[in-house]
Amino acid sequence: MHPLQIISLLSWFVLLVLQSSLLLPGSGFNPYWAGLLVIALLIPARGLFGARRYTYKWVGFMTMLYFCIGISELVSSPALRIYAFGTTISSMLLFLSSIYFARYLGLRAKPNDPSARS
Repeated sequence: MHPLQIISLLSWFVLLVLQSSLLLPGSGFNPYWAGLLVIALLIPARGLFGARRYTYKWVGFMTMLYFCIGISELVSSPALRIYAFGTTISSMLLFLSSIYFARYLGLRAKPNDPSARS
């Protein structure tokens, strides 16, 4: 297993746990929105564990939603600072590692094809 894939999977799992924590009673978050955030993270699970390049490409961009949520909660809600900080850091790690791992998969698949490098 490639180190970038390990970082991607770990940060995806941390992000999943953080979003699931919003489903707990007393979190102050709407459970319907929290459930939607958890379901959205579960959709790419099969492709992440199967090292599918296409999945890693779009998961990187999907995490920008979680980054925006983390930053907005970090600024606006002092009660959720730990959640917001964890969401921001794990979404940044997931974004960077998934994009670079997708690039690695592309280079590994077609080492002589110049279109695979973009």
